[in-house]
Amino acid sequence: MKKSLIFGIVFLTISLYASETMYTSSVKNLFETSNSTASKGRLLPTSEVKVIEKKDGKVKVEIEGFMKAGVSNALYFAQGKRILIAGLSKSGKFDIKTISTSTGKNGTEWKKVVLTAYTKDDNLTKDLDALYEEANKVFKDNCAMCHPIHASTEFTSNQWPSMIKSMISRTAMTKEQNYLVTQFLQKHAKDMKGK
Repeated sequence: MKKSLIFGIVFLTISLYASETMYTSSVKNLFETSNSTASKGRLLPTSEVKVIEKKDGKVKVEIEGFMKAGVSNALYFAQGKRILIAGLSKSGKFDIKTISTSTGKNGTEWKKVVLTAYTKDDNLTKDLDALYEEANKVFKDNCAMCHPIHASTEFTSNQWPSMIKSMISRTAMTKEQNYLVTQFLQKHAKDMKGK
């Protein structure tokens, strides 16, 4: 009787997280297996993950995104945009399944993929809007000291990282806040309406 009760509780705990959509609130290390100790990738803030399983302080996640043909170490948020979701080690052996293939405007082949990986069970939230509000506040608090705030739609998703990089030394933003703000601005850029 006790074994079945314990099994039921464990199963319920695991199933509570099954296919739960969460968002990363910080840069997170990615691991190939649940018992790996060496990180083989990094997941950036505001990235959407589907939690498949939770076990021993780690979660198994699926991350959907785009990979440029011939580049297997970068997972992007949108086809043809340099909005990085995850950077992967070239020596990493992650489970990556192709969902579809298409050709971009400049003839580049893109694959829509699902990456399966493991990460620590922390810094995940269901509230993406709260992450974006925090990023917007950090952006305004740091950038309004020198000049009027630029609207997120003033630049394209590919222009924002250079803009932030050129100004970051004049702000009090931490490295973690820099990642968060850059992701926010890229995902709200003028060429990302309706994405």
